[in-house]
Amino acid sequence: MPIAKRQLLTFMTKTSRLLFAGMLLLLSYNCNAQSASRYLFHFDPFKQVQPESPMQGRKVKVRIDFGLLQQFYVTDPNYTTGENTTGDGTPYTLGLKLEIPIMKNSDIITGIDYMNEGFNFDSYFFAKGYSFLYNDSLVYNHDISLDEIQIPILYKMNFSNEERNVKTFYATLGWAFRYLLFNNATVTSTEDTKHPFVWEGQNDIVSAYHLITAQGSGIIEASLGYQHNALRNGNAWYLEIEYKYGVSPFIYNGNGMGSNNVQFSLNTLAFKFGLRL
Repeated sequence: MPIAKRQLLTFMTKTSRLLFAGMLLLLSYNCNAQSASRYLFHFDPFKQVQPESPMQGRKVKVRIDFGLLQQFYVTDPNYTTGENTTGDGTPYTLGLKLEIPIMKNSDIITGIDYMNEGFNFDSYFFAKGYSFLYNDSLVYNHDISLDEIQIPILYKMNFSNEERNVKTFYATLGWAFRYLLFNNATVTSTEDTKHPFVWEGQNDIVSAYHLITAQGSGIIEASLGYQHNALRNGNAWYLEIEYKYGVSPFIYNGNGMGSNNVQFSLNTLAFKFGLRL
């Protein structure tokens, strides 16, 4: 056999062996990849594997919480003095919300919060027989109580998988519609100890920047929380620190005659305990 033909036959034999080995290697890799695959179409044409949902096993939950409030409010120092951030009672909050899973470690929270707040300060009271000049005679105490309804829309981010960990931490961030449901003001004299009562009225507070109504405004809120999970059903209890910043200040008109016209801002820090059911 000529040398040229012998060399060509040898080259073709080696090439065939390499191609065959490569095909076996590729086939083996493809089988292994398909066996571990989570895609819809499997290597086996008669078998289909359903893809895993990023929310698999997580359901919509109800959140119920209660908390105590630390209030931060600022008034005009030219018209007020002697501020007390607790008023006659302890400010508190109640919440009822839905927690809706949107991804493996994140949720949307929405619902309703009720806020009960109170504070007082000394100021003028312009009416017949009372204040008549801006003379720094701030001898009338204004005790204010507020009831608010807030509707938040929050994004919740879990720092670890709550389906696999009993103890998890999370953060929330979002916006809420703030509505002044009711407010009451009681004015007393700090000089007349025998007959201190001067006036009492309701709903004399409005938002400086109205949203939908004169009592409506917005809030930006954020929180950090610890959550203790029941892995068998997804229920949990949690502790949360939540800060709410009011976008709009409020205007307090006093006895309905615009006699005081005090502008103030009110922000809160809540310490909450809640259940997720």
